[in-house]
Amino acid sequence: MAKINKKVMKNYLKPRLMNPDENGVRVKVYIAGHMIGAGKMELFNLVNKHGSINKAAKSMGMSFSRANMLLDTIQQAFAKPVLIKGSGNKGTELTKFGLQLLEKYIKLCKHLTSESKKFIHWAQSNQ
Repeated sequence: MAKINKKVMKNYLKPRLMNPDENGVRVKVYIAGHMIGAGKMELFNLVNKHGSINKAAKSMGMSFSRANMLLDTIQQAFAKPVLIKGSGNKGTELTKFGLQLLEKYIKLCKHLTSESKKFIHWAQSNQ
């Protein structure tokens, strides 16, 4: 597993992110027309954790081909590579840029969740 700031990693993106009865924010970012959202970034995070697209896909209950396609859509948003795929079954790692992308996305989610708490509290009190 590639190294990522431990302080950021403890803000691990929860699989499936939230139950229908939870409150919170799901972040979708559009870069040059390509959407990068919570589900794709959860998969990206799991690839970092497991060092394998296949293991990350299985932990999310999806096929390798679907996971690979979703990861390709992240790559299409950037000129710099986000993943290094080993030849054969040698695993997959995030590039330095991929790690920066993951870290910044997690920080963005944390910031928006924190900022949205007042609004959510206000909205709940007016239900």
